[in-house]
Amino acid sequence: DNEYHVASFVAHPKAEASAQVQHEISATKGAEIHAVSDAGKIVFTLESNSHRDIGNHIDRLKALSGLLSLSPVYHQFSTEAQ
Repeated sequence: DNEYHVASFVAHPKAEASAQVQHEISATKGAEIHAVSDAGKIVFTLESNSHRDIGNHIDRLKALSGLLSLSPVYHQFSTEAQ
């Protein structure tokens, strides 16, 4: 079976770290930033072939020193038999 996962998140970085956090998210395979609020919150999605991959990416992003919080919003997956 092939899996497809998409998950969305809201990241809230320190004001002085916003550019760096956005850069790290953008550099993450399968990540796409969709919006950045005036308050600096970043809405982004991650796409992958496994939930483990998404978890590893999120664990790496959570370790950023400039990140105040990282909240999951949505996770969907589907499988397709070959």
